[in-house]
Amino acid sequence: KQWYQRRVRGLVNSTQGYYVFIGLILSAIGDVMLLSLKPHFFQIGAFFFLLAHLMYCGAFITTGISIKWFMMSIVVVGPAAVIVYKYVLPYTSGLMRKLVITYSVAISWMMAFASGSYGYSGKTWLLAAAFLFYVSDLFVARQRFIKRCFLNSLCGLTLYYAAQLMFAMSPAIDF
Repeated sequence: KQWYQRRVRGLVNSTQGYYVFIGLILSAIGDVMLLSLKPHFFQIGAFFFLLAHLMYCGAFITTGISIKWFMMSIVVVGPAAVIVYKYVLPYTSGLMRKLVITYSVAISWMMAFASGSYGYSGKTWLLAAAFLFYVSDLFVARQRFIKRCFLNSLCGLTLYYAAQLMFAMSPAIDF
């Protein structure tokens, strides 16, 4: 009972927990929107996930940010984002292309803030959650824009739900 109470208190009684909680709600709304194969629902869902990434950035900022780790992450995540752009963008156009670019920037910033937070606080849990979320989105992009297959769904959903669980538990975990 104490284990559960400590985690629930951490989620709702801390600034980091507040940001994580709002991020989880926004992600849940995004999940519902992605159930549809219609492009406008996908766009709405991606917008909610973009907002969730901003909330997770807020959670990372509340733990403190190491500028050194933040900048080192940009050196890694920046080129990775360019590779993803070149891989995914040929399959998009118009509003969807703008959304993919904006979303890619947001999730890349989330990774950079997660790295900065790790550099400051040493909380590997947050960095791991952000990384799993980032990789899960690569599978989502491949599934949605390039090639629909079971492996994309299996890997993407497994990584995504693991990341969300880790985010949910993060306010009460010190590693």
